[in-house]
Amino acid sequence: MEFCKDCGGVLNLFSDNSSNLCSSCIQHKKKPDHEQAQEIPIAQDLLAEAVITVENGKIVLRSKEDWQLWSAPTTSQTELQTILKSANLIYTIRNKRKKRQ
Repeated sequence: MEFCKDCGGVLNLFSDNSSNLCSSCIQHKKKPDHEQAQEIPIAQDLLAEAVITVENGKIVLRSKEDWQLWSAPTTSQTELQTILKSANLIYTIRNKRKKRQ
């Protein structure tokens, strides 16, 4: 009997498991680093002219158009990549709306 190298569960005996992972672990397996690096590109306008301020106990990221792109309490910790993804998404949406008007 063979066992999954991640969770220790029993492997399906009738399938070819060259990776020694059960089907559940294969489905939830982390993406390889080279795939994670190919994330949404951040708009250059956003990074070049964004402003970070502290307002009413919050850290706020604003675009050059004065759109609030992201905010969080000063007591919280957030990864920069998460902030940039969120800000980029909001910037992209607002920019499209502005162009439609």
